[in-house]
Amino acid sequence: MTPVTPPTRGLVLPCPTSPSKASFSYKMTLGSKVSDNTLKLCANMFSSNYGIWGNQAATISKFTVAGKQVKMNGARLRSQCLSHLESSVLVSCYIQVDPLESECPQLYGHAFATVWDYGENKVGWVTQLVVDEAVRQCYITTHLLQTLKCHALFSRVNIVGLISSHPAACNALVKYAAANIKDIELDFIRQHAKGILASSPISYLKAAQLRGSLFQDSCDNGAISSVFTKFYVDHTEPLAVLEQYKKTGQWCLGELLNGHEFLAVFPIAPMSPVRDDD
Repeated sequence: MTPVTPPTRGLVLPCPTSPSKASFSYKMTLGSKVSDNTLKLCANMFSSNYGIWGNQAATISKFTVAGKQVKMNGARLRSQCLSHLESSVLVSCYIQVDPLESECPQLYGHAFATVWDYGENKVGWVTQLVVDEAVRQCYITTHLLQTLKCHALFSRVNIVGLISSHPAACNALVKYAAANIKDIELDFIRQHAKGILASSPISYLKAAQLRGSLFQDSCDNGAISSVFTKFYVDHTEPLAVLEQYKKTGQWCLGELLNGHEFLAVFPIAPMSPVRDDD
């Protein structure tokens, strides 16, 4: 596989957060140094903020009930996002409020990511991205992904990707790539998505079922770049956000179908220099 030549770009700094009494701070931790306690905090963050099961949730298992919160525990989180410790990183967002109100910072968002080789290319994949509902629309998602650029693991990454049902997550990844969601290269996704996922060390990505007009000749359901994950989460919120993107012409990944998630894969220019901060 020949290396991908990404568009030339400079460093794009994270967007500023909204004015607040709270101070947002971001911490990077190499996978091998993520403690069980930190994983528990991240699992609780996911369980409280990811979303609720949709109407077809019962087809997954007897434990997935429509209307109930989608749950996660530390052990499952470790197996899904930290199965390759030395090639994975966690970025966490904390808020230190007024010292008179609280002495301890509180976790308000996190992003797990794993890096692997794809031919002569280096892929950086966001395996989980969650932000507390109370502080959304404060650019935290953007900051979490931008912070990845500061870690040595991402110094030679020239392709980034994620699978998500939320358009805002895809848009934040576009910002990482210094691009615009309406101008992304769909042909790049068509040509490389299958190979990138097949080369992944993460089992659920290797088994991903590609869907949409980029991968199916007879696709007529409006999907363009999607994965059939059979993860039947309620899409009420992401569909509302998707509608806003469509109204402004800022969307090109197609429709969001039940049991599906968007597939976002973009070429980027490697970052340099970086520091190894864990």
